[in-house]
Amino acid sequence: MIGSTKKSPRPEPTSENVVNRIAKGTSFEGVLRSENNVRIDGTFEGELVTKGRVVVGNSGKIKGTVTCAHCETEGEMEGTIVVHELFVLKASAKVHGDIQYGQLSVENGAQATGSLHLTSKVKDIQSNTTREANKEESKSGVRQTAAV
Repeated sequence: MIGSTKKSPRPEPTSENVVNRIAKGTSFEGVLRSENNVRIDGTFEGELVTKGRVVVGNSGKIKGTVTCAHCETEGEMEGTIVVHELFVLKASAKVHGDIQYGQLSVENGAQATGSLHLTSKVKDIQSNTTREANKEESKSGVRQTAAV
């Protein structure tokens, strides 16, 4: 309405647009659990768990355990990193540790050292082996176990 003094209500933030930030020049030690996205431009040491995305900026550093759905890093990460879906290493990224991912994208110049594990393929192999063992069991009537 023209000339109205009523303010329209602000839309409620959704998990897609809410970002928890640790700014450049800020350090955090401890446990951070979130339903939303997290951006690190400062220093984080500890455990970070989110159902959303983790973005590590060029000045960002993480040391510890990270568990998330998606991760994109331009900075440094060290420790145990579990990314259930896509893990993107930008050209300036330096990652070291035990790294598990669903998909991996690495730009030229990025550094990754340690152990890298493709988790979705491991799950597929295990479930296929179990299905094959169950088929054999139903055909022969004898239970067989499969070692993976």
